[in-house]
Amino acid sequence: MKKILVAFDGSNSSLKALNEAAEMAAKLGAELSLVYVVNLGDIYYQELLGKPEFTEVLESLKKEGKIFDDFLSESGKKVLATARSCVEGVSVSKEIVKIGHPAEEIINAAKEIGADLIVLGPHSKRRTLLMGSVSKEVVERAPCSVLVVR
Repeated sequence: MKKILVAFDGSNSSLKALNEAAEMAAKLGAELSLVYVVNLGDIYYQELLGKPEFTEVLESLKKEGKIFDDFLSESGKKVLATARSCVEGVSVSKEIVKIGHPAEEIINAAKEIGADLIVLGPHSKRRTLLMGSVSKEVVERAPCSVLVVR
């Protein structure tokens, strides 16, 4: 096993997955890569609800001439910086920010880096009683082995 990809969204579930993956990478001498996916569904949901904070952010970005995707990517990079700081002593080879459907983009990131293993938590920030739909879809469609950490 040479390349491990961890899906990280800042949830407790993803933090547990990150710690497990970092330990595995250290023991196996594997590369550790991180992926954060900005879920467009959540963003469009906010826009449709007309949340004042969301509208203010959009207007501010327009005034500054910034692209919304760049704003989202920067936010994702901050989340991954937090993840990196949680695994001191383990080298992170790649930090990937994707925008789209989480399961699909996690799978795409795994293909892009040639991952041997994807590690993720059973729940995203939207916690459900059973294994989350993202982790379930990744398990079913991934091009490599998947470890779901509880």
